[in-house]
Amino acid sequence: MKKIQGLLATAVASLAFAATTAQAGGLWNFSYSGDGVSAFGKFETVGDDDSTPSTITSVTGRYSDAFVTNGTIDGVVALNTDGGFLYDNKFGGSPLFSNPGLLFDIDGTRHVNLYSVGTDYYNVTYAGGGVPVTPVSLSVSAVPEPGSASLLLAGFGALALLSRRRKRS
Repeated sequence: MKKIQGLLATAVASLAFAATTAQAGGLWNFSYSGDGVSAFGKFETVGDDDSTPSTITSVTGRYSDAFVTNGTIDGVVALNTDGGFLYDNKFGGSPLFSNPGLLFDIDGTRHVNLYSVGTDYYNVTYAGGGVPVTPVSLSVSAVPEPGSASLLLAGFGALALLSRRRKRS
């Protein structure tokens, strides 16, 4: 019996180690909206918390404004490739997006900048010869990593197995 308990403890510890080391960064859900503009999707960061600025490595989702309806957000714009915007593609700290902020691509044809001034957030893009700057309400939440759920299920399975073995004795 003690041998089985030891094996189960080793298996659970191994799963815990695998779950914590497999997550190299953070995955985040986001959404924002303002007068005539909205966006939602996911982005990934190098760091796994929102307390310190971390580089955004990818972003996907949907975007709509006066010129695009349900456009595809299909990537972070690499640093120093669009001289029309100031951006650092960082997330975390206070505020969550910096000023100069995140620059992402819509449908491979337009760039959109999400940034903050103090605790207020803004959406800006070049459109129709102008540069509309729209105040937006932002929501960001962490996506639970799959390793956490797997570890929880493994722990419940180990407890069930141990309680079943004790009932047989």
